[in-house]
Amino acid sequence: MKTILLFLMPFSLLFSQDDFGVFTPKEMTLNSQHFLMSEDGDIIDEDVATIEDEVSSLMGERYSFGRSKRILATKVYKGHQKAFYSDCNYRIIKKKLKPVHKSCGFHYRKNKKRSQRIEWEHIVPAWHFGHQLHCWQNGGRMNCRQNNEKFKEMEADMHNLVPAIGEINGDRSNFKYSMIPQQQSFYGKVKMKISFKDKHAQPPQSKHGEIARTYFYMRDKYGLKISKAQENLFIKWNNSDPVNSWEKKRNNRIKSFQGDENLYVSNYKQLTPSALDETSSRETTPSKKLPTSLEEWINTLPKPLAIIVLILIALFRFFILKKRR
Repeated sequence: MKTILLFLMPFSLLFSQDDFGVFTPKEMTLNSQHFLMSEDGDIIDEDVATIEDEVSSLMGERYSFGRSKRILATKVYKGHQKAFYSDCNYRIIKKKLKPVHKSCGFHYRKNKKRSQRIEWEHIVPAWHFGHQLHCWQNGGRMNCRQNNEKFKEMEADMHNLVPAIGEINGDRSNFKYSMIPQQQSFYGKVKMKISFKDKHAQPPQSKHGEIARTYFYMRDKYGLKISKAQENLFIKWNNSDPVNSWEKKRNNRIKSFQGDENLYVSNYKQLTPSALDETSSRETTPSKKLPTSLEEWINTLPKPLAIIVLILIALFRFFILKKRR
């Protein structure tokens, strides 16, 4: 036993246990405390839209928020440099995306600094798809990015990312989309409503359909939960705001880089609750079955941990055979 422990000590330095007893790789990069984080878990400075080469995009990672931001800015939105919610034009100045306020009649509410830049907005907020994961409970978005492959894929999914004026992105936070009666917009001529008291956000009518179809795509692909009230609202939004030519072009461009499409865009149709259930059951990625053998279980582990398990099994078999002899 001592031999096994001595052999495994160098490997143990690479791993830590979370509160649920699951081994995860220890952080090899900067902790989240080095980043300016908002209350809903967003890493504010990381959402800024630039065309700089991100460190994460240069490391050959399978899913990278940094790489997605660059592809969106330089490829997907090429020729269509308009901010979501506001329809403000934006320009690329010194590798940063800057909104042209006069093009849409935008006026900032409170945060002048963030109003002068474009940020990448998750239509389905990172908090929504992250806060139920163990990694989020133990360190928020940065911890999930470093230790959870599914979160990294969701965070980097380009179908869920749009360019937005930074202040609107910040004010929307992780608020639910809804209809907000009798309230003025805070942003000049931009018809974006925020109820800070109720934590609700009402986007302009021209964005209703795109938001609804994005939520349905994310729900089907990643198994996210949407309340019945939200589902009914998004059905109405999808039906009242059909797919337009830009949405189709964006969907096709993302497919060419990411490899998948939003079928609610490419196969657009009017929805009913029953029709939505049929589409969801047909398009949702099947949930993974529980492993039925030791080999299947090992294949579900992170590669470094799988190697350690295989070594332990080999040592165990060696000592058993030695005893039998």
